[in-house]
Amino acid sequence: MSEGTFQLKVYSGRGLEVEASVAAVTVPGEGGELGFLPNHCDYVGLLSTGLVEYATTTDATPRRCVVSGGVCTFNNNVLTLLADTVDLPDALDLAPLSEDVGLLEAELEALSLFDPERELLAQRVARIHALRNLAQQ
Repeated sequence: MSEGTFQLKVYSGRGLEVEASVAAVTVPGEGGELGFLPNHCDYVGLLSTGLVEYATTTDATPRRCVVSGGVCTFNNNVLTLLADTVDLPDALDLAPLSEDVGLLEAELEALSLFDPERELLAQRVARIHALRNLAQQ
């Protein structure tokens, strides 16, 4: 690994999905978007549903994938994402993209803040938006 780079490893239940030497990565965190650069301080946090963006050291073209939930760690210049699901551009599942997000968002708005279904529906809506962004690249 050269100076100014670090390793990105993205795992799902299927195993290792992405492994790359990178200079910068952004990930969706529970509190908002997180940015990582080489020699970042040690970090452990929760992933939210959204886009992971990075550029490999061999190709400056930004690359993206969608993660849904999980854990993010940075230690010894290795950023590890343990995601509930990972969607890659070359294996994109287009079925969720056909769902009517407007109807889902209206249903979400109608739910009480204390309804246990609210969080699951919010994650579903966020995943559809992230997949649509990924499909537009």
